[in-house]
Amino acid sequence: MRVTADLVQTHRLEDVELAAGATGMDLLERLGLAPDAHILLRGDMPIPVDEPLADGERLIVLSAVSGGT
Repeated sequence: MRVTADLVQTHRLEDVELAAGATGMDLLERLGLAPDAHILLRGDMPIPVDEPLADGERLIVLSAVSGGT
């Protein structure tokens, strides 16, 4: 199956081929992104990384940033 990842921080779209039944974790691994530092959104709702993905869907990938003083 194919999903599109909208990587907000880098302003790019990535079409990613995944096996049927792939999850958000599979997508993050394929993109080389740490699951504890990224949030997946379906529309405007966050989804857990173990959520199954659907062929043809578009997900937003946000980097979780913390810190400051």
